[in-house]
Amino acid sequence: TVSYKPGTRFAPDHIRIASRNIELYSIRNQIDVEEHGIYDEGDIAVVHGDVYQTLDRVEKIVREFSSEDRFFIYVGGEHTITQGIIKGLMRKDLGVVVFDAHLDFRDEYLGLRYSHASVMRRVSELLGGGALFYIGVRAFSREELKEISKAGHEYITTVSLRRIGLREVIKRVLRWSDRYKHIYISLDIDVIDPSMAPGVGTPEPDGLTSWELFDLLNEVIDERVVSMDLVEVNPLNDPSEITSTLAAKIIVEATAKYLSLRKERS
Repeated sequence: TVSYKPGTRFAPDHIRIASRNIELYSIRNQIDVEEHGIYDEGDIAVVHGDVYQTLDRVEKIVREFSSEDRFFIYVGGEHTITQGIIKGLMRKDLGVVVFDAHLDFRDEYLGLRYSHASVMRRVSELLGGGALFYIGVRAFSREELKEISKAGHEYITTVSLRRIGLREVIKRVLRWSDRYKHIYISLDIDVIDPSMAPGVGTPEPDGLTSWELFDLLNEVIDERVVSMDLVEVNPLNDPSEITSTLAAKIIVEATAKYLSLRKERS
């Protein structure tokens, strides 16, 4: 359902290539991911031009995986896939932390109710009020802001983040997450400022820095996080593969945090 700059469908392969050329040792978690390994399940065969069948396939695959004791990171593609993933998970007491420049909360966009601009509205309908916590938002319509407040979801803009600081943001997210048994993380790469992540479909200035994202992600991921996605990398708009490399590093760091938590439990 890409509406501006197409190319996100090429992201998984470009992120794979970038991942072969970065180190897999996590400084933050002091874990060497290479010792444990990341298994690549391959691509889901999407139905080009048919968002409904594609979401149905995503849902079925995720439902099959969700019974396994593994940490899954789903790589887009554009943000609409999150709806299929959430439907496939559909655990009780599930809250979603959303890293995104946009609210994606329109009831419909360009005549579509199932699109990257309305995906979180559909997720909200699945999970109920208050189940979303946005970090890094800075682009939305007045209607979206009104509907977000009406639904009881929480959000922290980049302007607020810089005013209150990372520690306070982390406190607020953890306080919100106390009400949920399970947490899902949806990470749209455009939450990062386009100066550091230019390869996106809908760039928006005034974003997070990469180090702010890594610090936040490392604190948000705990034993309740069941899965996550990383979406909206656009290789066709990505000079020197900067954004694909950043996405690969995010996957490495998220995996390292999961492994460190598992090590603590053992």
